[in-house]
Amino acid sequence: MENILDALLFAVLVAAGGLGLSSWLMFFIPADVNDREAVQRQRFENIFFGLAGIVIMLVMWYAIS
Repeated sequence: MENILDALLFAVLVAAGGLGLSSWLMFFIPADVNDREAVQRQRFENIFFGLAGIVIMLVMWYAIS
């Protein structure tokens, strides 16, 4: 029970890292939308959420150490 905080931080680390990497992966998958503005918005959102997930993962890694 003394390491419950570390376990919670690790769970957030894994979740944020997984979501961040999957968002970056979705950046490279082509969209089937003909609207160019929608494709640009989708690519921007994927990069933003990917970067946010990786930053949160690194913060949690620092918090555990």
